[in-house]
Amino acid sequence: MFDLSYTLTIVLIGTMVLGAISGMLGVFIVLRRQALIGDALSHAALPGIMIAYLLVGVRSLEVLLIGAFVSASLAMILLNVIKKYTTIKFDASMALILSGFFGFGQMLLSHIQKSGAASQAGLSRFIFGQAATMLRGDVLIILSVAFVVLLLILLFYKELKLYIFDEAFFKALGLNEKLTSTLLTMLVVIVIVIGIRMVGVILMSALIIAPSVASRQLSDRFSVNFMLSGLIGALSAGVGTYLSATRANLPTGPMISVVLGTFVLFVLLASPKHGLIKRHILVYMYKYQIRKYRKLIHLYENPSETELNPTEYSYFIDNNYLKLESGQIMLTHKALKKIRSIKAVD
Repeated sequence: MFDLSYTLTIVLIGTMVLGAISGMLGVFIVLRRQALIGDALSHAALPGIMIAYLLVGVRSLEVLLIGAFVSASLAMILLNVIKKYTTIKFDASMALILSGFFGFGQMLLSHIQKSGAASQAGLSRFIFGQAATMLRGDVLIILSVAFVVLLLILLFYKELKLYIFDEAFFKALGLNEKLTSTLLTMLVVIVIVIGIRMVGVILMSALIIAPSVASRQLSDRFSVNFMLSGLIGALSAGVGTYLSATRANLPTGPMISVVLGTFVLFVLLASPKHGLIKRHILVYMYKYQIRKYRKLIHLYENPSETELNPTEYSYFIDNNYLKLESGQIMLTHKALKKIRSIKAVD
């Protein structure tokens, strides 16, 4: 049985809710081919946290998260400006924003730490996260924000889905592309902001991207991906939190990332739909079928070659793959079915 203290229960609820909403939102980001946005925006939140602290002088979680939101939003605006008015590739601009904002945040953090103010203690935890220090009020904030984010996703589910899969048709229907893109980006920023306290600005992107990557290996249906990704995110966050608190005595954020990475690796290998193990087995079986039935395939592709030595094809004649008609070897219905099944795999 699990021996869960009140504090650990609070932390588990917070991390699992965050994992679920991050995973569900991550499906849209991954399918939009913008997986690095989560990484860039999470890193870009760091200077906002430090500036908010410098302005108010108090380590209030609400104030710091507002600073993170403003900073991440500013980073997204800069990304769009660079994309629109320059020739720099989008991935390159994300790398610039990520490194620039994070470097600036580290510089501010170093300056604050050198000031010696007692209230600055704990600011460095935003880099890797510190879920163990969460209070009931923090979890209530996460629950409230996660509920609002999920509600918005469900309200605009059809529009977001159409925007991701068929942007041309989305525009043809007269739907607002800019508004939908902004909504999706703001949802990502909000989830990042509520999550950096627990898993940190460096590892927050793993909580958004990894569950979606894993769910894509298990199903090709978007609705199933959406639910699976949320479930994977919640379970991985819960397992990582429990192990970090009761077994490994390690920071929660890195442990959750390790659990997510392990699960993704397992699914990549063992997925019954797209797993590498299954793929290698199918390739081996395909090559085996080619070797075993190569003579039948040759006759299928060269139908004029019918005057052949029956002894050489005795196995196929005995097993009703070939038949003799007027001294000529002919393919049976069974042989045609087998050859077509092999070619269908090719």
